[in-house]
Amino acid sequence: MCGIAGTLGVDPELARPAAERMRAALKHRGPDDDGLEIVAGPGGVLPAVLAHTRLSIVDLSPAGHQPKRDAPADPTRSANVVTYNGEIYNHQALRPELARGGWPCHSSSDTEVLLHAYRVWGTRAVEQFEGMFAFCLLDTERGLAWLCRDRVGIKPLYLYRPARGGLLFASEVRALLAAGDALVPRRLHAPAIESFLAQGAVMSEHAIVQGVSLLGPGESLLCDFEGKPLRRVRYWSVDFGGESGERRLPADGSAPPAITQVSQRSATFRSELVAELGSALRHSLSNLLLADVPVGLFLSSGVDSTAVAAIASEVTATRLRTIAVGFDVAAWDETEAAGLSARELGTEHARVELSGNGVLASFDDVLAAVDQPTVDGFNTYHISLAARRAGLTVALSGLGGDEIFGGYRSFRDVPRALHVRRLAGVLGPRARGNIADWLAGAAASPRVDGRGRALVKLGETLRRPADVVDLYLLRRELFTATERRALQTLPTDSDASAGLEHDDLDALRRLEPERETLDRVAALEFSTYMRHMLLRDADVFSMRHGLEIRVPLLEHYAVAEAARARSGWRRPDPRPKPLLVDAAGARLPARSWQAKKRGFTFPWRAWLRGPLRERAESGLAGEELVRAGLDARAARGIWQQFLKGDPRVSELEVIALLVLTDYVERHRLAA
Repeated sequence: MCGIAGTLGVDPELARPAAERMRAALKHRGPDDDGLEIVAGPGGVLPAVLAHTRLSIVDLSPAGHQPKRDAPADPTRSANVVTYNGEIYNHQALRPELARGGWPCHSSSDTEVLLHAYRVWGTRAVEQFEGMFAFCLLDTERGLAWLCRDRVGIKPLYLYRPARGGLLFASEVRALLAAGDALVPRRLHAPAIESFLAQGAVMSEHAIVQGVSLLGPGESLLCDFEGKPLRRVRYWSVDFGGESGERRLPADGSAPPAITQVSQRSATFRSELVAELGSALRHSLSNLLLADVPVGLFLSSGVDSTAVAAIASEVTATRLRTIAVGFDVAAWDETEAAGLSARELGTEHARVELSGNGVLASFDDVLAAVDQPTVDGFNTYHISLAARRAGLTVALSGLGGDEIFGGYRSFRDVPRALHVRRLAGVLGPRARGNIADWLAGAAASPRVDGRGRALVKLGETLRRPADVVDLYLLRRELFTATERRALQTLPTDSDASAGLEHDDLDALRRLEPERETLDRVAALEFSTYMRHMLLRDADVFSMRHGLEIRVPLLEHYAVAEAARARSGWRRPDPRPKPLLVDAAGARLPARSWQAKKRGFTFPWRAWLRGPLRERAESGLAGEELVRAGLDARAARGIWQQFLKGDPRVSELEVIALLVLTDYVERHRLAA
């Protein structure tokens, strides 16, 4: 697990210093080693520069150093070079076939497997890989650069095209900014701010810095050495509710059948699906437990992490290490149940305690770690720090279980909202608007206690289209459309209601529109909240501490099996996530699914009115609000409403404004 960066087609006087600065900005991702390679282009073309920072996980020897060159047996052939972030979990299984193809491996590094796989299969090599990855591989003979990202989008790869020409890439936005103002101007992308205000994270592959974008999940991009795009294809996507569960598209851009079967067995019989899902998860855990450094597992009291622990303890011959993060405030702490599950599973268990004072003291450290604004990364920061201090370099997580197995309240709330909105369709727009206004007024009353936001959203349900996408986005909405208009002018490219860019919203509407409602909710959770918030935060905040988080529930073949479940199988029976419970098997402690679901949140409301109040007031008093393009009076008005106890104002709205203003100031950005 590493940090990668580089330049293609950039003037050499700018390219090397830029790559060195990008590498320095990524040092936290790879504290064990770093490298930089200038690679000559064919026929006098500008050289490429590749940079790398290494967190040693597989093959701790110098053979794992990057950027890495291969070694053709024919001395007349030139070497290919790669800078690579991630893990190819099945690299051992690929070695015999690579040897038969004339490219035997001489180290235990999966980086060497990546280089040799390209020699044998070209860009179709990605179809052979199991794991999480992002890389840039330079084919020096053909003058090509191959940039690629894993199927699910676990590992990031940001791109930027300077006005002077060429292409920059990096694992984090901060690294691209470090390339220098001459290459990457420090300008904010207003539609990204709109989506952040709407959803609490930038819900797009367009980043918050203007011109910066993500290579999409399951995408392969082929460029020349000047950075000119030659072919960009999506080689894989998930199909919730489909017969196979996945669409596999060759990375070379050839035309395959639209859907390739994962299994010829019928998904009609639930028991068969459970068996195949269980097999996929056991294969995933067998792979993900392999490393040359200490591996552990985050264990909470919930189903997802306990299912991962149950399967992991079944497939490994060594005693599994688990870690539970506890708190000095009983209302937050769920480690007692986690400890009982660990004892039942026979794991080597440790409890690490965080204090409220410690979390508060590190508030600005967390803000410094933010790579794109988010309201949800604080917990991951502290859990990752605790795991690193406990001696772990790799930690397994249950991330993804709620999205693909139906664990969130959205799987209940969105169908209900759709039903309400359809019933209200007999009323005209004016009548629905009047009711919505009345509910918004009622929500301001202190007598509604914590139901103020719920009443506001009920009213907003009447204003929105009777569509799953719109009502799903409303379910997760942070600032309402009215609140956003007070904060900033609607960006040209953004939808006034949803807050997303038009292209992004259109893409969500195309997600399995013919499927059942619960399948569509799963697709939306997978493609928005999980991808743009949870996975992004997990990557950024774990790598801040040099920790690799692995997500066994999100190996693509396991996702594909879960995705082909019938819609109703994601409903409680009354057990939550019954497919996962059954796939985990008899070793899964019953307490993990019998207990009430608990989220992992901090008491922001109390803190913002207490120990964080001075910090919040100073953060919302400066020019950063104006530089972010926000109306300072409206932002401070939200803060005053919060202090007065207005039940319509969420504490996360205040956190969002603090995160955004700190980000703008820290990175010297302007609207």
